Amino acid sequence: MNRHMRRGITYFCALALAAGSAVAASTITTRTLQAQYADISLEVSGQKITLTDAKGNPVEPFAVDGTVYIPARALGDILGKEVLWDASTHTVSVGKAPLMEDAETLISAVEGSHPAFLLNRVPEGYAAARQAMLDTAGDPASTAADFAWSALAYTASLRDGHTSINPFGNGAQALLDIGWAADVGHLYLTDETGAVTETEVTAIGGLPVSDVFAAVDKYFAAENQSARDLNHAYWAANKNLLFKAGAAFSEDFSGMAVTVDGEDRTVAFAVPDTASAAGAGIVSTERKGGVFYVDLNQCVLGEAVDAAAAELAQAVMSGTNKVIIDVRGNGGGSSDACLQLLHAMDMEAPAYGGFVRYSELALDQYQPYKRGYAKTEGSDVQAPDLSTARANPKIELVVLTDENTYSSATMLGVWVQDGKLGTVIGRPSSNAPSSYGDILYFMLDNIAAQGTVSHVRWQRPDTNADQETLVPDVETAVGEDALQAALDYLAR
Repeated sequence: MNRHMRRGITYFCALALAAGSAVAASTITTRTLQAQYADISLEVSGQKITLTDAKGNPVEPFAVDGTVYIPARALGDILGKEVLWDASTHTVSVGKAPLMEDAETLISAVEGSHPAFLLNRVPEGYAAARQAMLDTAGDPASTAADFAWSALAYTASLRDGHTSINPFGNGAQALLDIGWAADVGHLYLTDETGAVTETEVTAIGGLPVSDVFAAVDKYFAAENQSARDLNHAYWAANKNLLFKAGAAFSEDFSGMAVTVDGEDRTVAFAVPDTASAAGAGIVSTERKGGVFYVDLNQCVLGEAVDAAAAELAQAVMSGTNKVIIDVRGNGGGSSDACLQLLHAMDMEAPAYGGFVRYSELALDQYQPYKRGYAKTEGSDVQAPDLSTARANPKIELVVLTDENTYSSATMLGVWVQDGKLGTVIGRPSSNAPSSYGDILYFMLDNIAAQGTVSHVRWQRPDTNADQETLVPDVETAVGEDALQAALDYLAR
């Protein structure tokens, strides 16, 4: 067969398409053209591509008057884009709007992996937040920032602190350079020690504090009152949130008015120095008199925790009977790191209950190295069990917590409290003892934001205890030195 022959073709319209474009014909015409088939091949990034139709049959590019034509569906397959034909408008669409792609990726990750949808625990506001996000994604006038905020509202509607997106990046964000603390809907200044004063902030950038708090609640999930207060205090100072809430900035955008006891004062924005926190290390140990002190900043398995656990075990064998494990500011990680410290003291934790939801995302991220997942749908359930707890009567253990104790670090406090392994001292954690967790990661490519979604629902071992808040056995005030309180407690 002559591969360079010309063929007569009758057709309605010929379309040359680029990714994401849509071309419509208002009228139908018929033309006869001479198409040249000349073994035309297609390479993408140096790789030869075989073009196929919707049924997988090979299709061949051809040339007409020096222009090469490629079937739209085959082009869409190459680009990984869906190809649609709208007969009513004679429109071929290759790919969806970028924001709609991200919206569908987010919904797929959340609804395909989150346990709430199998447990019938989807909050009342979820459907409305979902639709609002889709409406924003489908609005041609929407910006990436508009969509990001609507996506934050969508994830916040699940009331799960582990499920969210991060459109802000990993760097420190500009905050109002002022010390304050939130307390059940109110905002009070703090003194140089961090203690809460009676001086109340009533407006920020011309907005009542209640309006700012309402914006915070819309975009950021809170699992308990401790989380709400923590969110309110942080995000009420955050430049991005205040801009979204409609606060009035100074002319040069470097600060804004803060109303304190009826008087305005101008407060500048500053980017916090995070170097000291970053340099704290995973874990450190020291002796404070007769107390062995473990400062666990991250729940991360590895040499650092191995060494700390070995030191702790040696101290216990040598007769040390008072131990403090400090997980204030610890955002979590692997609960096995916390278990390792308990085992070093010859203690065992009570068992959390768990509802695990399987998904493609969970299989991809957990099967290769951790849990041996083999399913992509369905669930497994494990009941909580207090009977597995084992204290060491020779050890007086104190665990320090605060509002920034989260995830696996909160689990440590719960284990110690529920299993009667020791005493929890400090501030209530912003992470509920019974909550969602074990996050899976995904990307929203078009707005370059990483997302996380829970795939496990955890049940506190003591089902009769407070499921929403880890309330310390000895609760300290905001700004009070919890470590000193623990040392005083152990010296009693």
